[in-house]
Amino acid sequence: MRKLSLTEWAALSEIIGTAAIVFSLVFVTFSINQNTAVMQASSENVLYELQFARVRDIVSNPGVASIYVKRNRNEKLSEEEQLRFHWDKIQELETWNIAFSRHRDGLFSTERWEAWNDYFVVEFTDQFPAESWAEVRNWYPEDFQRHVDAVYAIK
Repeated sequence: MRKLSLTEWAALSEIIGTAAIVFSLVFVTFSINQNTAVMQASSENVLYELQFARVRDIVSNPGVASIYVKRNRNEKLSEEEQLRFHWDKIQELETWNIAFSRHRDGLFSTERWEAWNDYFVVEFTDQFPAESWAEVRNWYPEDFQRHVDAVYAIK
């Protein structure tokens, strides 16, 4: 068996080093993809939790539940009921803003964002008048303002 020269050892080391770098990059890519999936799932869980808490409040609070029953029957709401309904919608608007910002920041997949956004579009254009949006729009970042403005412009 012949001994390798120093040049041959150096070439072999370069090949091994290159293979180790390629393996490391593949591993890092896999880890980043796994982390992204976990972050996106976590972002969506936050939305589910916020919406669940909101719905739980509606069904467990007779005063709030009656507001939704009246609205479904097209009955006139008292000033107090209108105020409660308005602030319930603002709470939901906050959830929409969270979904929007998480998607913008890459923490929410486009597919899931589109599904949530479709839900919010229906909720707000049907139940939150454009005048109400105009009153609170400055509370939100400009990119979200433009997004919601576009939604109301379509309707």
